[in-house]
Amino acid sequence: MEFYVFDLNFNRFGIVDNFKEVQITKSYDSLGQLTMTIEGTKEIVDLLQTDRILVKTTELSKGYIIKTREYLDEKSSELQIIAPSLNVILNDRLVLGQQEFSGTIEAVMKSFVAVNCINPTNSNRKIPNLVLSENRGINIITTEGTKNEPLCDYLYELCKKHDVSFDVLLDHTNKKFVFDVWQGTNRSTEQDLNPHIIFAKEFENVIKQDYTESIGDLKTTAVVLGEETDTGQTIVTVNDDKTGFDRKEILVESTDVRKTYRDENGNEITLTDSEYRVLLEEAGKNTLSEYQPIRTFESEADPLSNFVYGVDYFIGDKVSVRNDELGIILHTRIIKAVEKEDKNGESIELNFGNNIPSFIEKIKRR
Repeated sequence: MEFYVFDLNFNRFGIVDNFKEVQITKSYDSLGQLTMTIEGTKEIVDLLQTDRILVKTTELSKGYIIKTREYLDEKSSELQIIAPSLNVILNDRLVLGQQEFSGTIEAVMKSFVAVNCINPTNSNRKIPNLVLSENRGINIITTEGTKNEPLCDYLYELCKKHDVSFDVLLDHTNKKFVFDVWQGTNRSTEQDLNPHIIFAKEFENVIKQDYTESIGDLKTTAVVLGEETDTGQTIVTVNDDKTGFDRKEILVESTDVRKTYRDENGNEITLTDSEYRVLLEEAGKNTLSEYQPIRTFESEADPLSNFVYGVDYFIGDKVSVRNDELGIILHTRIIKAVEKEDKNGESIELNFGNNIPSFIEKIKRR
């Protein structure tokens, strides 16, 4: 792998190709990250400054922005770099105040970005050179709203709920950051429009498979608390039809979401009872999307097999994964891809199904 180094104004400062180890983690419904260990020379330290962007020379539209540098002076001097996906710049903005939008999921997510980053009432909140992509035509209709959440985190909540993803892409020609909403291609055996991609030891394209199935965090019914008024509190229950052992409740406090509020222009907005209940219901669905059953294959793919990552299949694609020893087949998305290169060569690890939440992710969502 080789990487160009750019600043936030698209000026190129150099190229990096002599690292000791690099790992790129791409995720469909959470923030990706690049980590790199490289010899800590003065030239490298000057080149790899915070807020500079690393771009793989074979994937110029995807960037990773350096947020953390650690200089280690032990047996040899090393510089360790942590660079989240460029999507992280959206967490520099809040969904300020109460906001809600309706329409396709593309239009809704782009509306949150436009109002808080591109055309905000307060021009100081603009993210320079950020624009919206053309719509792809993802036909998922929804109403979504929140209040004072970090924008990137909230958009990933919507991704989990609606099975989509987004990226902040680099347009080097026009020197723009492009916000794009997308959905992976279905390449599973459940469809016949695209060539089938099947991962199985039988086909010698998987070196090993680890399977996890868990309902330890499963929640099926959300009790959503709305605002309290003189006449009482609005309470909405999502999936109230669940009964017996199938009913697993979670409390969602949305008391800060108001029926009457001021929009980003200072105009007073009053929702109807039904509109307000829809907003609370969607908040409950957002929470439930974080507490679904986990079924995942963590697999080391053979880079020399019949299917080539980045050519035949990509992150977010829906594929078929088989384990004949267990008698299990999943038609599911590639939810995470970890590309790694070190002295032993290159490798690719894939997660099919649900990402297992980390300890930190569990804390954040609670």
